[in-house]
Amino acid sequence: MLVALCSGKGSPGVSTLACVVGAVWPAFREVVVAECDPSGNDLAVRFGLAPRRGTASLVLARRSAEGGGPMMDLHLQSLPGGLNVLTGPVNPDAARAVDRELATFGHDVFPLDVDVLVDCGRLSADANGQQSMIDAANRVIVVCRPDPAGIAHAKVALEAVNRSSSTTPPFLVAVGQSRFPTREIERALEVEIIEHVPTDPEAAGIACGMPGSPRRLARSRLVEAARRIANRLLDDAPVHEPDGAPADSLHSVERIGRALALSTDHLPGSNGQSARGG
Repeated sequence: MLVALCSGKGSPGVSTLACVVGAVWPAFREVVVAECDPSGNDLAVRFGLAPRRGTASLVLARRSAEGGGPMMDLHLQSLPGGLNVLTGPVNPDAARAVDRELATFGHDVFPLDVDVLVDCGRLSADANGQQSMIDAANRVIVVCRPDPAGIAHAKVALEAVNRSSSTTPPFLVAVGQSRFPTREIERALEVEIIEHVPTDPEAAGIACGMPGSPRRLARSRLVEAARRIANRLLDDAPVHEPDGAPADSLHSVERIGRALALSTDHLPGSNGQSARGG
């Protein structure tokens, strides 16, 4: 399953949402978060990972491979909690170069037997690789802040997604509280809001590395929202849960807690500031 997460102007936290959803993905399904933001990416900087080992090295290996694509495992890195990621280049010029390669190979660069959550970042009209990810995705999620500016930017992003004839209808995820009723936003944008990611200052503080319990974070409203998003995405996907799998087959509390050790100024309520970055 390929899920593309993107936004319009405003950067409401696409990278953070991708990692949170990846952290609560069912444990019996292999999942990878792939950074494919043509304007530059964040995970390598946040976690001290190698920016050249990830989507950049994967597409270069794919270009030089004969008789098939390369092994994706060689290009994966792990967040502290164990979530597998393909980091993207931090530098915008390098990120654009990767985008051009993705335009050539599209989703074929990823194995068919792995669920991939693609962080596409802010939509750009001239990013053909980003567009190829949107075109190929089983599901597209547009992330927005449900204030007047955020809704206006979401409308532009949704129009861009809907111009692709190969995608299913996109979903909308609203980050933060809104003075507008959900149905009113849905009617205005002609899209279904599948989740409101709530403001949770305590959980956001723990995720920032402040004192607190990872168990508290794992049980937070933030993670519960991510779990509902994951479940909704998998509603129509073939799920073959192995015999003997636990009823709650989500990743461990430690994996959820540590994988969310992100720069959570991308989340509402973290420092009382607006979101910035991916």
